[in-house]
Amino acid sequence: MSRKDEPVLLSRLLFPIELPTWALFVELLLVGLVVIFAGARFTRLADTIAKRLNVGSGWIGLILLATVTSLPELVTGGTATAIGNIDLAMGGILGSCSFNITIIFLLNALWGGGSVLRGVSTLHALTSSFGLLLIGLALLGIVLMDKFEARPNVAQITELAWVALILITYLGCIRLTYRYERTQNSIDNPAAQRKSLGTALSVEVAVMALILVAASWWLARLGDVLSTHEIKMIGRPLGATFVGACFLALATSLPEIATSIAAVRLGNLNLALGNIFGSNMFNIFVIPMLKIVSLLRGDAVMLAGPASNSTQNLIAGLLAILLTAIAIGGLAYQSKRKLLGRFGLDSILIALTYVGGMFLLLMEVS
Repeated sequence: MSRKDEPVLLSRLLFPIELPTWALFVELLLVGLVVIFAGARFTRLADTIAKRLNVGSGWIGLILLATVTSLPELVTGGTATAIGNIDLAMGGILGSCSFNITIIFLLNALWGGGSVLRGVSTLHALTSSFGLLLIGLALLGIVLMDKFEARPNVAQITELAWVALILITYLGCIRLTYRYERTQNSIDNPAAQRKSLGTALSVEVAVMALILVAASWWLARLGDVLSTHEIKMIGRPLGATFVGACFLALATSLPEIATSIAAVRLGNLNLALGNIFGSNMFNIFVIPMLKIVSLLRGDAVMLAGPASNSTQNLIAGLLAILLTAIAIGGLAYQSKRKLLGRFGLDSILIALTYVGGMFLLLMEVS
């Protein structure tokens, strides 16, 4: 039977009495295909914009692709917070950070030739470090809210200061990245001229963004139902954090997957990596937006009480930190070794760490 507050789903309309688990996953797949279509189109648009504006592919990946392809995290997180499921929102954000780094393994599978982190723009070392900093700040807030749970007034002030710190840090990181990219681009292409984007290109970007927003809103509704839907095979629901960190994170990372794979096929690794590391930065920037939604909902403290599972969220965040640290190591070490004929050691470590982290999250569900 359906919950009284359960959102209306296509699968529920087809199966009003007993909703089978497979129907939920089919609907998740169909909406995910829409996200893939809209996200994939951005790769060629981004490549065109980079050439017209005379900016580096890494910068366009960081700003345009990362912002637009991270709209699913913004919409799903905001929707989940609005319906009172902060675990789903935080799990989706932190899980998406983890899965985005795991895309490096997928890129390596397509690219071959060893590590895809070798010989790329030095901009990625900077942005991946900024991503690590922001994820660390996100976990700091979770710990502080758990510490001050018994003191509501202190918790309210602390949470406001925390989200403000995330906002300021994100904007500061973007400014520093812009200055770095502008300096590098002026050295590499001193005589290149900028051109107008044109109305048609701008309109197409806006249309694709709207499609992503609509599909992402639907994904959040699906994730909320899936988190409490009993899975007969295991005899219990999967739980909000696991659904957010695994299934919802995978679905909302589909734009990053589609755009990154398309960029690799174009031979543009910098565009793909800029999208990955920039998306992680933007994902944490979503947290202050969730706080606004939480306040509008009437919640004085967002990460507190029975609606929040700090242990599960910390595991999801620590996994993202471990994966990002491996990626930074790969960028710094520049290994030439090939494993299985095409993979870099960093890619293998990323894949193994991600699988282990997902298993730990599933086992922690009560």
